[in-house]
Amino acid sequence: MNELLFFRAVLCLVIIGGSGFTGWVLGWSIRERPRQLASLQVALSRLETEIGYSMAFLPEALLELARITLPPVNRLFADVAGLLKQGDMSSEAAWKQAVNRARQYLVLTWDDEQILLGLGGSLGISHREDQTRHLLLARERLRQQEVAAETAKRQLARLYNALGWAAGMALVLMLA
Repeated sequence: MNELLFFRAVLCLVIIGGSGFTGWVLGWSIRERPRQLASLQVALSRLETEIGYSMAFLPEALLELARITLPPVNRLFADVAGLLKQGDMSSEAAWKQAVNRARQYLVLTWDDEQILLGLGGSLGISHREDQTRHLLLARERLRQQEVAAETAKRQLARLYNALGWAAGMALVLMLA
């Protein structure tokens, strides 16, 4: 009988802990998104400078961005540069493939991805002024997304954390 009570107590703790952890993970992604959007904006600003003033080739400029940008955002630029260096795909296709891969390590929404995908169509194929104009537009749209993400962060991060713990407690009470 004591073993059964011990097993039930451990099971209850596992359920509560798992639910609390789930809430924490959801809260983390909401807290992380504004930071990643800000990092993307800084990187695109640097890319604009590289394209507009240093006349670096796109793969080299992207490798430099990967070196100086904070993780995990730097992986996006490293992926694009690696795909371009292979030489068998266009810059638009490489950008699209890298953005699709970024779903594994960046916490971006569909709208964020669409901004990045739209940018890929102009990188490396048009004149410098056009590319810098597209980079500026993408940065502005990402800034708007960051403002919205900050608002969501203030409203939802703690809520998800608390809901995770509360859902675990409610589940334990229902099972008890």
